[in-house]
Amino acid sequence: MTETLKREVGRDLWADAELSDTEFTVLAHLRLSPEGVRPGACAQAIGWDSSRLSHQLRRLEKRGLIRRRADPSDGRAAVLVMTDTGQEVYRKAIGPHLRSAQKWFAAALTPAQLEGLAEGLTALQAHIDTVSATASEERS
Repeated sequence: MTETLKREVGRDLWADAELSDTEFTVLAHLRLSPEGVRPGACAQAIGWDSSRLSHQLRRLEKRGLIRRRADPSDGRAAVLVMTDTGQEVYRKAIGPHLRSAQKWFAAALTPAQLEGLAEGLTALQAHIDTVSATASEERS
C-alpha cells in the first residue's frame, strides 16, 4: 500500500509539475532554509546517503532548480540554494501535491482515524529513534 500511494502521488506530481518525488523532497527541504544548506546536512535531514543526494543534486542543477554557492560562514564549504526557477517550480507544485496527497491518502480516513494514525506514527518514530541510538552506541 505504501508503494502504491507513493507511486500514485508521484505520478500526479510529475503530471502537475514535472518533478519527481525525490526532486520535490530536496526542494521542500531547501525551501525551509533560504540562506542555504550544506549537502551533508541536507542528506541527513531527509534521511538519504550522500551518494543518493549527489545524484539528485546533479539533476536539479542541470535543470536550473538549485545551485551551489560558498557558505557565508565558511568560504571553503558550499551550501545548496534554490534558484528563482526552483522556487517558482516548487510554488507551482505544492498546491497540486497537497491535493494529490488528500485525494490518495487523507480522503480515505476520518478525522479520528487521522489522529490515531498520527499518534501511532509518532510512537513508532520515537521507538525507531531509541533503537537506532542504542544500536549506534553498541557499534561504537
